[in-house]
Amino acid sequence: MKILAIDDSNVNLLVMKGTLEKHLPDARLKTACSGKEGLELARSWQPDTILLDLQMPEMDGYETIRLLKQNSLTSYIPIIVITAADVDSRNRVRALDLGADAFLQKPISSHELVAHIKVMLRIKKAEERLRHSQKLEAIGILAGGVAHDFNNILTIISGYSTMLLMQTPSDNPQHESLQMIVDAAKRATSLTQSLLTFSRKQEVTPSKAELCSLVSSFEKFIRRIIGDNITLSFVCDQHTIPATVDRSMIEQMLMNLAINARDAMPVGGQLTITTSNALLENKTAEPLGLSPGSYIHLTVSDTGCGIPKDVLPKIFDPFFTTKEIGKGSGLGLSMVYGIIKQHGGAISVESTPGTGTTFSIYLPANDTPETVLESC
Repeated sequence: MKILAIDDSNVNLLVMKGTLEKHLPDARLKTACSGKEGLELARSWQPDTILLDLQMPEMDGYETIRLLKQNSLTSYIPIIVITAADVDSRNRVRALDLGADAFLQKPISSHELVAHIKVMLRIKKAEERLRHSQKLEAIGILAGGVAHDFNNILTIISGYSTMLLMQTPSDNPQHESLQMIVDAAKRATSLTQSLLTFSRKQEVTPSKAELCSLVSSFEKFIRRIIGDNITLSFVCDQHTIPATVDRSMIEQMLMNLAINARDAMPVGGQLTITTSNALLENKTAEPLGLSPGSYIHLTVSDTGCGIPKDVLPKIFDPFFTTKEIGKGSGLGLSMVYGIIKQHGGAISVESTPGTGTTFSIYLPANDTPETVLESC
């Protein structure tokens, strides 16, 4: 948690520092004694929230707010105005219209200040999730449209090249070239199918299944994927509620996560897959973009190299990969994301570099006879 305090009074800054050290010990505080210095710090440091004084020489708080909100690098940062001046309602409205998110007038209790900071952090996190979701949705629409049209072209290329290959004797100098065209068309078709999965335009065949049984039946295949130097543990809740899923898509999802874990543990490690029931309340479901209710909780954890914090927001983007050129298409995790969204579920990631990564997947539980699964 990063907090920037902008105030021309050193006494006020010391009071804020003491308050945060006492009530928010995990917070990192940086201070600025002028609006200009605060703008530079906000742009370079990217704090989670800004505490701003209104009455400052040279550049007052109103101008600071205006410039912060005009800059794309700082426009999303919540601003809490804190002033000792007797500000009338007209100037309060002015500050809020310029982009301030909260207005506090001294004297203010430490608990009230901390409470407002926590509210701003919740708002910022919610906005970040919304922006990320909208970005992936836009990418999915674009990718799906391109993949659909490109797939039609590939059908013609693959069909005619296969016909020519069948008509060409194996000793013909052109046979090898035609075989390469056919193989390339197959690889391209596989990529377009991955994009269609990410954009949720792949047709699904839903059926009622117990995730515990489904995952355990796929265990042998996962062991072959990860190799002998990685230990696989499978922890299954035998009382897991059934779900309505496309079995082949869930298997594809597990395969991609297993491959991702394997690549994160080149010298070996531990891969753990668990299934359990989860009853999500509103405060737990909302950050995941889900409705409260019963879900199947599937986790895939590894003890690999982990994912850097700055990379985490990008891992589900199509074609994003940290692997060397030629060692990954960057579509594995985007396919996982598309499959889960197509099933009405959600996925979250926790990772610590050098320690490992855990993917938490929530799929709607279903103990009713019929469920309609989203398809296009």
